[in-house]
Amino acid sequence: MKKIITLAFGLLLYHFSFCQYDLLIRNGKIMDGSGNSWFYADIAIKDGKISSIRKNITGSGIKVIDAKGLIVTPGFIDVHTHIEGDEAKTPTADNFIKDGVTTVVTGNCGSSNVEIRKYLQWVDSLQLAVNVASLVGHNNIRQEVMGRANRMPTEAELLQMESLVDKAMKEGAVGLSTGLIYIPGTYTKTPEIIRLAKVAAAHGGIYATHMRDEADSVTQAIDEALAIARSAQIPVQISHFKLSGQQNWGRSNETLAMVIAARKEGLEITIDQYPYTASSTSLSTLLPDEILADGQDSIVARLSRQEVKKQVTAYMTAKLKKRKLKHLSYAVVAYYKTDTTLNGKSIEAINLLKGREHNIKEETETVMDMIIKGGASMVFHGMSEDDVRRIMQYPFNMFASDA
Repeated sequence: MKKIITLAFGLLLYHFSFCQYDLLIRNGKIMDGSGNSWFYADIAIKDGKISSIRKNITGSGIKVIDAKGLIVTPGFIDVHTHIEGDEAKTPTADNFIKDGVTTVVTGNCGSSNVEIRKYLQWVDSLQLAVNVASLVGHNNIRQEVMGRANRMPTEAELLQMESLVDKAMKEGAVGLSTGLIYIPGTYTKTPEIIRLAKVAAAHGGIYATHMRDEADSVTQAIDEALAIARSAQIPVQISHFKLSGQQNWGRSNETLAMVIAARKEGLEITIDQYPYTASSTSLSTLLPDEILADGQDSIVARLSRQEVKKQVTAYMTAKLKKRKLKHLSYAVVAYYKTDTTLNGKSIEAINLLKGREHNIKEETETVMDMIIKGGASMVFHGMSEDDVRRIMQYPFNMFASDA
């Protein structure tokens, strides 16, 4: 018996001594994502799978990487991206891969493809360098059934929306997302979201929300997210957790306390965050919701009326005053298709370039002109570094690019 054991052990040593791996990563400082301390070891990979993690692996590798002085981790998951529309442009996904991201979650902020199976099959055909998971976006579900209508759904329409969410979940969606500052999500009442979230919950999905407000009314917005978690019995992920506007700087202690209390209550609440003091969204978010109903033609028609322009100017002026600012210097154009020479310039600067007077009324006119000509994607500078750092330290927070 002793001879058999000795022979078996010898054969095992022989196997490891002469085993050839596809890839050997040597001398790396490994952080395995388990929460345990880092450790030094080699990693052997064969047939696309990790064969061994230990010090001084014997055998050879077709490819060997010396990771001395480097950190080796599992691929990161970017839980909040907006790759929708860009998937085919760069299948190598260099921007993610070079940051160590190997899986992305798309369909955030209420925006996704409604046909999830077809979408995932198309993504597979692209052979992307990253894995892709998708939420199903409430805005697209609602628009499929009701267009951009500013009203509550009928029971028949709500049943149709439930059916679409059910279908999406069966086809592989990982949950439901909302974008409650975007049309038509902004017209949605809480009970509608609860009904649809219950459908996602029945399939083991999550509810990810771009809340109604991340500024003055942020606590009410968090309360709504928590109410949906309770009523739908669904895990909730609050997207890009932040405090926007100088008047709200320092309130992260208050908002984090709400999340901590909810978790103590037993609700499965997590947050995600991008590590920037700026946000990126549409120029149209500067306007009142009622101006944005029913599509671009309707928006242009409204903004051609003087009484509507006065209403928009009054609304934007009041919002700017709350931010303790006199100009739209914090609003910077990321991409303006109509005139790309304006990319990277603030609304304040663009207004002056157009020869207009240096005041908020003229700047609101500039905003309305740009929206009439198709709108722009923007970067809004408005967060405190202290809040960003405080939120970053919260244990149930996940980093995300929102990109």
